[in-house]
Amino acid sequence: MTFVPGPIVIPRKSRKERRKSKKEVKKKTAPPKKEKKLVYVLIKLKPDQLISEKAKELEELFREKTFNRVVNPDGYTLLMNAQNLFSRSNRLYVVELTDEMNRWFYLVPSEGRIGLKNKDKYTVFLIKKDSALEEIFKKIAEGRIAKRSRFELILTTIEVALGILALVAGYLALENVINISEFTNIVTFVVFFIFALQSIKKGYRRRTWED
Repeated sequence: MTFVPGPIVIPRKSRKERRKSKKEVKKKTAPPKKEKKLVYVLIKLKPDQLISEKAKELEELFREKTFNRVVNPDGYTLLMNAQNLFSRSNRLYVVELTDEMNRWFYLVPSEGRIGLKNKDKYTVFLIKKDSALEEIFKKIAEGRIAKRSRFELILTTIEVALGILALVAGYLALENVINISEFTNIVTFVVFFIFALQSIKKGYRRRTWED
């Protein structure tokens, strides 16, 4: 007796199942979201310098990059420009030139670091929430970027005190004044409290160096 194979039936997935499979693939292959960085640089001109001449030097430095230049802007104008340029890079330089009468701003998206000389102020903001940009640019426009709010100062002081507490606990553990269990409890408390403070902070962190 000769065996005659029948047709091979390949089961087809429904549209709903195919869409679900595509979403799962996208979730697996999606790269992690990078943290936004805003680098603010202030350059004050000397009395004998022209702002237009210094601007030419900067534009020569930025010649291979995309940048926006705005003159004497308010916070909203800076914010709108920044939001557009953040689509190009997660790092945005905001360079301010000032002769005390005029303020020229250059907004430059750049994945790599930009070497800028003769800086009078240099602050890096690590953006945790996009809503924080409005506050940052308001401070920049008002010339208050160097000043920390009382709230920020209090939280920073508490974090420093907690760090010192952890160091003291480590020393006491080495001297056998407290046991390992007590030391572990103290460190756990410190770490938990610092994370709690970070969560109630505003949507950004600032520092004076750049990765």
